[in-house]
Amino acid sequence: MKAVAEWMRNSKLKLNSDKTEVLSLGRLLVADRSGSSPTPTDHARNLGVILDSTLSMTKQVSAVSSSCFNTLRMIYRWIPTDTRRTVIQALVSSKLDYGNALYAGALTKLLKRMQRIQNASAHLILNAPCHSHITPHLRDLHWLPVNKRITFKLLTHAHKALHNTGPAYLNRQLTFYTLSHQLRSADLALATIPRILRATTGCRSFSHFAGKTWNTLPLLLRQTEDLLTFRKHLKTWLFEQ
Repeated sequence: MKAVAEWMRNSKLKLNSDKTEVLSLGRLLVADRSGSSPTPTDHARNLGVILDSTLSMTKQVSAVSSSCFNTLRMIYRWIPTDTRRTVIQALVSSKLDYGNALYAGALTKLLKRMQRIQNASAHLILNAPCHSHITPHLRDLHWLPVNKRITFKLLTHAHKALHNTGPAYLNRQLTFYTLSHQLRSADLALATIPRILRATTGCRSFSHFAGKTWNTLPLLLRQTEDLLTFRKHLKTWLFEQ
């Protein structure tokens, strides 16, 4: 906090302690507040995503679920059937997909809550009975289930990291076997899987989770260079799993 306050002073900015919160992730840290009094908290919102101190994503899922179901109730009352898909994709599906890579490795019960939102959306668009089987409806809409949408997003980022077309901070997190030793694995576009210190959180890191998932892809998919082609074939592959 002292370093942040000093940087802001040098940049002619003022730190508003009333709007500043301190969220401790992992081991508890004791900060020198440097004259300011930020509020300790167990969760905080960053770029529209609620992060909690254990990165469980529980509060974020609760917020998304509440918002989406409120929106669906409004759509059911006021939006005619023939325009529901467009509205739902804009106001509901976008919330399910926003930052969804952060849900990778989250508890199954949280992903099921997200899936219920998608199921309700599909039933509403197709005007189908609420207890009808959801899989055919998702296929009719060409929607991947929530867990596979998360996988789709992660693998898209992994493809960009492989070809250095993604953000530098993500490209650095994922490494691949190179041709330096002429290893057979270098031709297979395989990611290297880093060792993890904490099984509960380390396995959810981008470098570990995305790399491990990437290596499960068929060889032809891993070797596909064009991003649009990769995304098209990836979606088809995920539908078949």
